[in-house]
Amino acid sequence: MSEEREKIILPDRKIYLDYLRVFAIFAMIMLHVASQNWAYINVNSFTWQIFNFFDGILRWCVPIFVMISGNLFLSKEILIKKLYFKYILRLIIAFLFWSCFYALVDIKEKNFISVYSEFITGHYHMWFILMIIGLYICVPFIKLVANNKNISRYYLLITFLFAFFLPQVVTLVNDFGANYMIKAVSKINCNMSFMYMNNVVAGFVPYFILGNYLDKTELNKKTRMIIYIMGVLGFFLTVYLSWIVSVKAQIALENYYGPWRVNVLFESVAVYIWFKYKKYNVKKLNAVVVKLSKYSFGAYLVHAFVIEKLDIFFSLNSLSFNPIFSVVLIGVLVFIVSFMISGILNNIPSLKKYIV
Repeated sequence: MSEEREKIILPDRKIYLDYLRVFAIFAMIMLHVASQNWAYINVNSFTWQIFNFFDGILRWCVPIFVMISGNLFLSKEILIKKLYFKYILRLIIAFLFWSCFYALVDIKEKNFISVYSEFITGHYHMWFILMIIGLYICVPFIKLVANNKNISRYYLLITFLFAFFLPQVVTLVNDFGANYMIKAVSKINCNMSFMYMNNVVAGFVPYFILGNYLDKTELNKKTRMIIYIMGVLGFFLTVYLSWIVSVKAQIALENYYGPWRVNVLFESVAVYIWFKYKKYNVKKLNAVVVKLSKYSFGAYLVHAFVIEKLDIFFSLNSLSFNPIFSVVLIGVLVFIVSFMISGILNNIPSLKKYIV
């Protein structure tokens, strides 16, 4: 029996995290396909509405990635030396390699400044690596919160209040409220800024802790149903509010797409809980998903290249045909090609350890 097979049948393997990772990668790919032309077409058009729909229902993918990382890293003891030389070093090398790769792609169309800039900042999707590096650096401190369930609960509560709920109320009032309401909220928002709560609850740390917290917390069926209902409400609000505010401004706006919106939080928690409590009894399927999960980082790194080249060489993008089908079909194609490339790279010993 192979080592891979042994891992699959171990009772303590969190197989739902493998499924979450693979589905989140697919969601992210479709999100990037839907976003290709989202900002460039008329917000009153049917096509934009379809892009907005996909954009809205897939916003959970990034928070889910962070929750998966928090689940795995906060549930085990990791020496600081190992944290840096095994995990952080790998991410730094991967970032540098792929930044160089993307900076040099189509170099004939770029000048030195643009190549240098892209190498330093990374391609548009690679901000995630820098964010995860930041979280990993803070793991020893975050664990002090995560290891105490009462403190975790308190932290998540104040996070919801100051990082999600109150900022969303401010945004809603600014987008839809009367002038006197906007003025009143601006004063409250000013006072909140003087509290400097963003220094404590900003960023992706709340999702990092939330992934660990939800993994350790058992929820009864009634609680799960409430979460699913809130998730459906979150999906609806993300799409609806983005549509209303964009049509009102006559320009595509991302006011309700961000990970720190209550609607996106509801989406993310509902998806996470659904996968956690789903039964995974098909061993052959589990084996496939575990393999894909292993290749997911490489697929994430290369998928932007695949999307861009399909457009350049084959004129295949979200506007190539009916957007109802283009986002899904191109998303599936990019998913397959990206995982094939990642699979190849993962089977090259000198490359798989650090760049995928």
